[in-house]
Amino acid sequence: MHPIRPPIPPKPRLPTAAGHNRDFRDSGISVSDDPSASTDSLRQPINTSDTSPATPTPGTPSAVRQLASRFESIALRLSSPTLQRATLGDSDGGTPPPILRKPSTTMQKLQMTVGSSLAVGSKAKPHPILRPSAHDRTHISRRASAIAERIYDAVYESSDDDDDRTAPDYSTRNRYYSITLNREESSPVYDMIVEEDHIRKVISELIEKEQKYIETLDQGIRNYVPAMYAQTLPAALRGQRNVIFINLEEILRTHRDHLLPDLERAANLSSSPQASISSGQMAEKVAEVFLRYIESERFYCYVQFAMHQADSEALRLRFHDYFLKIQHDLDDRLGLNSLMLQPIQRLPRYKLLLNEMVKDLLKDDDGKRTMSRRTALLCKVDKRISMLIDRVNQAISVHDIRQCSGSQVATGSSLKHGSDVPLTLILQPEGNRNPVRDTPINLLYQGKFQRLFAVDIYDTNVRRKYSGKLFVFEKLLLYVEIVRDRLEYRGHFNDNEVCYLEEGKNRLILYAGGRGMLEISVQFETSTELQPLVALVHTMTKSVIYDSVEIEARVSSHIVESVEEEENLSQDVTNEADSWDEQKLTTSLVDAQQQFLEVLKANRSFYLDTLSMEVKTKLTTFIGAFEAIMELHRRILQDLSQPLMDPDRICQCFDRYLKTDVFDPYFDYLREFRKATKLIQHCQTPSNFNNRVAPTVKQFTFLCIEHLQEYSRYFNVLIVKYSENSTLNIPIDTELFQRLAYVLVHLNTYRNNLTLNYELFLIDEQAAACGFVCYNERVAVSNPPNPADAGPCRLFLCERAAICVKVQDVAEHDQQEERFVRVLFVDRFQGRGAPMRLRKSKRALQRLNFLFEGQKFRIDFATAQDQSTFYSSYVNRYIMI
Repeated sequence: MHPIRPPIPPKPRLPTAAGHNRDFRDSGISVSDDPSASTDSLRQPINTSDTSPATPTPGTPSAVRQLASRFESIALRLSSPTLQRATLGDSDGGTPPPILRKPSTTMQKLQMTVGSSLAVGSKAKPHPILRPSAHDRTHISRRASAIAERIYDAVYESSDDDDDRTAPDYSTRNRYYSITLNREESSPVYDMIVEEDHIRKVISELIEKEQKYIETLDQGIRNYVPAMYAQTLPAALRGQRNVIFINLEEILRTHRDHLLPDLERAANLSSSPQASISSGQMAEKVAEVFLRYIESERFYCYVQFAMHQADSEALRLRFHDYFLKIQHDLDDRLGLNSLMLQPIQRLPRYKLLLNEMVKDLLKDDDGKRTMSRRTALLCKVDKRISMLIDRVNQAISVHDIRQCSGSQVATGSSLKHGSDVPLTLILQPEGNRNPVRDTPINLLYQGKFQRLFAVDIYDTNVRRKYSGKLFVFEKLLLYVEIVRDRLEYRGHFNDNEVCYLEEGKNRLILYAGGRGMLEISVQFETSTELQPLVALVHTMTKSVIYDSVEIEARVSSHIVESVEEEENLSQDVTNEADSWDEQKLTTSLVDAQQQFLEVLKANRSFYLDTLSMEVKTKLTTFIGAFEAIMELHRRILQDLSQPLMDPDRICQCFDRYLKTDVFDPYFDYLREFRKATKLIQHCQTPSNFNNRVAPTVKQFTFLCIEHLQEYSRYFNVLIVKYSENSTLNIPIDTELFQRLAYVLVHLNTYRNNLTLNYELFLIDEQAAACGFVCYNERVAVSNPPNPADAGPCRLFLCERAAICVKVQDVAEHDQQEERFVRVLFVDRFQGRGAPMRLRKSKRALQRLNFLFEGQKFRIDFATAQDQSTFYSSYVNRYIMI
């Protein structure tokens, strides 16, 4: 038996002119000076008993009326944050309750009805007045009554529709009413209001703390810097202003003259309330300011400060009593030591405030997690600030090197009063085999400090392995050994001498001059940790080989003041920044291609133009192939230099290169380079001729193949960028992303095949006549005719033969490396008229046998599948001859 339904109350109507004040008071919004008047109606209980009167008691609003009043209060708070604070106060406590369970079908219709009404109310412009006027009170009362009518229709009309199926649970509906009437309710509108206010509060706190930080630095500099020129200054402190204060004044100028004004413009503080922007747009503009400062290295002043902090701290500790006396005379509660800690603590505070904004933006109206373009930008800035903080902390470790010292402390007799010692950071090398390399180095002249790497190092100079650190500057790479609580210098590489070679996935060989002279091997735990070092070393070598190709910095985005076009312009600014990134990358590729042609010219002048006529005659075909390679790269440069080139067009160019005969000169070059390595000999070292010239003939012949890696880097950077944007839900061109990935895979395959053929042709001059490698496998030879040939081998399937090469696993720096030793046999294909020399073994599924005039080479593959794949490829290639 269904419960008895209470009588339906009368439908609420719009208020009359005479009664609008009473109706307005029922809405729960105070319009009088009595703060208790706004809650009197809400405090009265709802009568839900079966004996309810047919009409509500005068002055006592019905449940529908109270519900409408409550939703109207929420809508009013949304339209006027100032009024919200004045009427609601802080009773919510800032923490909305958990989300309620899903209501019934009737309640869903009710929510949809109220939601449509709130959507209209949310479009109202912010009202700056604290207390509404009489006209506004009338308007609000009418809106509340209209909402009450719509709620009435949604509840009772839908209830009538449900009568044929089952009677609604009226007690449940009453519970829903009572929960809705609770001021501590949790609604999407309420949550959005709280989040909007919280983001604005965080931004206001950011600017307020920025102003306080500037005032602290400014007051500290005005208090303590003049003391460095006082007549009572100790003689040992004369000229030490730069040592003590480092670049504190530069940090102050950066924040006072640039960062604070930019943050205030981003926060739109100077605009009127009617033209104020949303908190999300404000957070995005603040994030763009920080991203622009980080990418343009305007925060590098903190890295400089960190590198000299140890000298400053030591000098302040030495004269602690003197500075303490100055502090007491000035009645300064902060003190000099606390002042000098302010810059170190500043960057982490930016990170904390940005994290607060990210947490708010990560929540959508349903309380779920979302990742918009705006949130992705804030996450990107958060990551960049984290990297900057790590960089600052790493810069402090420079002073831990025993052979590194800061500015020399001048004596009173050697320095005039009022003069200052310039900042220096001197490294005194020691223990090098070449005494010239023990010349002191001022690290401040080696470009910006980039990064510190903790690695395992095998040093050929001391012939042992040790735990060490790599300090990478723009023009210098310094490596040290960790010895207990200090760092000991072991060597360094200048940017114009360092060479590198990747071995395996987690090892990098760094050397200068020939291999084995000045050489170290650094090893990481994973390849992910290795790649940043490879990128930095590549930049160092590229800046020397390619004449320090300068790339314009990304143009900073203009801060748009218009509010009406904010969303569209914000999207355009982001797109413009992305296009500048791509344009910078494309420009770098074009410059690298142009400089590579200069490298080829310099090597041709050194290795080919100086040859005698007799040798040139023998190398006629090689010289012709080399000239063809130069012409090919001139053509590539011409294509890349076309106007309006972008990643899409460059992708189309290389797709065409790989599918046509554009790269065919490389095949002719590989057939002829072996002669050059035998006939070209020079007594003059390339370093005395030109720093662009390869140090050996072998590296000279490998230059054109190695340069293909520049193209792969270009596509790889784009793919990584687009992939990262896709992960952050930033829109990308999916078709372009797929084309870039396709071209990169085929370009890497092509380059790897060229490298493999180069190494194969290098060990055997006759291998080039067998054609290029089509397929290869790592195998083992069992019981060969010559016992010395047993063991691991590499089996190549070429165009016209199968070649087996003996390999040797050499243990270098705790890792096995494969090296080609010699060719064991060459199985030249004889065509269909002659039987194949290859047979499947009847005893072992993983074995193939090669028969040569009564001699058998037993080749064991790793798996039966590898054996079957090679055999099928061999047969298909054999029958084509």
